[in-house]
Amino acid sequence: MARDNGSPPLSSNVTVSVFISDVNDNSPQILYPAPEGNSFMTELVPKAAHGGSLVSKVIAVDADSGQNAWLSYHIVKSTDPGLFTIGLHSGEIRTQRDISESDSMKQNLIVAVKDNGQPSLSATCSMYLLISDNLAEVPELKDISYDEKNSKLTSYLIIALVLCPPFF
Repeated sequence: MARDNGSPPLSSNVTVSVFISDVNDNSPQILYPAPEGNSFMTELVPKAAHGGSLVSKVIAVDADSGQNAWLSYHIVKSTDPGLFTIGLHSGEIRTQRDISESDSMKQNLIVAVKDNGQPSLSATCSMYLLISDNLAEVPELKDISYDEKNSKLTSYLIIALVLCPPFF
């Protein structure tokens, strides 16, 4: 309300609406798998996995708001482009077809997460997938060095991810 000092005083009311738009200034942050260089992350995929089986999930967040925070997931590069697919908005990685004996035991996926801002910002991560029913079948794992005190925890986490995929 505005009022003057005249005689008689005059006044007027006006409503002002202020709209604040978010600027797309934050890139997506990948929470899982851990960003490259922080740790060696590998998922175990059962040899008997059928087409459509949930293998893993990329989890990301964006600190922006509104449509700038909407995320989409894309497989940028894959060892076998026809084997895995990713949910556009869920980040769920699934088998696209049944696993066969001719598929490579070691699979690598590079996943990009993009936000919906203009211009779009993105982040990438690598997923290492081992097609095997048990870790003893994978000779490459014998060459990987790791911290002894964390080895049991890592093994439990891998087993938990394989046994309880709906929770991840």
